[in-house]
Amino acid sequence: MLVNNKGNFSYEAAGVVLIPGTNKVDEKEFEKFLAHPLMAELDQRGEFVYEKGKTFAKDVIALVEDAYDVDMLEAMKDDEDRKTVLEAIDKRIAELKAE
Repeated sequence: MLVNNKGNFSYEAAGVVLIPGTNKVDEKEFEKFLAHPLMAELDQRGEFVYEKGKTFAKDVIALVEDAYDVDMLEAMKDDEDRKTVLEAIDKRIAELKAE
């Protein structure tokens, strides 16, 4: 699943590290992450944006646009079949490689 850490800091709990921006995380591991009291509090404050299951293309594109990990974006392409999302992923990868 995709999790957007909207904060300015990386967070680590239960073996999961969320860097600022979009992160790809195993759903069960993320549940363990959120079981930590501090992470649960940050989640309640809206620090993390995520949706379980298949999401609308526009929501996935918003997460892609806030991603900084080229390897994660490349891996996302394997699980995605929507043309608009694939185009957004390719565009973001090109932007990151140009920096």
